Amino acid sequence: MTKQRPIEALKAALTDKLHIDLKKNPLRLNKEGNAVVIEGTVDGIALKKRALFIAMSLEGLSGVIDRLKVRPSSAMSDAEIKDHLIDAITEEQTLQSCDIRAEVHDGIIDIEGTVPSLSHKRLAGTLAWWIPGTTDVINSLEVSPAEEDSDDEIEDALRTALEKDSLVNESGIKISVKNWVVTLDGSVKSDAEKNAAEADAWYTWGVNDVRNNLTVTHAVTQRRQ
Repeated sequence: MTKQRPIEALKAALTDKLHIDLKKNPLRLNKEGNAVVIEGTVDGIALKKRALFIAMSLEGLSGVIDRLKVRPSSAMSDAEIKDHLIDAITEEQTLQSCDIRAEVHDGIIDIEGTVPSLSHKRLAGTLAWWIPGTTDVINSLEVSPAEEDSDDEIEDALRTALEKDSLVNESGIKISVKNWVVTLDGSVKSDAEKNAAEADAWYTWGVNDVRNNLTVTHAVTQRRQ
């Protein structure tokens, strides 16, 4: 990859490593100065994050400008998205006293303000991602007083998210975090639950990769004799 020009190298990596068909799902890749700009829409948070990390691994670039969006699960106006976020924050007891402000443009939520811990910051970001019309979340919340981050902090925040996610039964899921990489082990009842748990891990601010080792154990229905 390093011997190719950055844009060509990135196209090759997105195709080979992420299996993105750039003809059917075109992404715009350009250079601004010595940085690479990625624009377009992908199917899911995992593809977005992995595409960005691949771009960051390219040598000879000063940075990556992220303009990638996630295809929303439902069509919603910016006003509807903002209303949903305000409701979610208002209903979440731990966030009610926090100074959180949000702006939404083209489905992209930008949350600003001040929260007392990294856990609050991560929870607010996850709630924003859960809104069906969201295409991206910019989490600009400031933690005051400043708090040192750690793998344990990420693990605790993800556990909280899984507990709150109505699509997931967290009791069968084991979380481990090392060097900002989340590993999910255990069993769930459906592919949808497995995918939701992985998405929650990617939604957690600060996570660099997710290894989803969850197995799906479909419930067996016994016929009455």
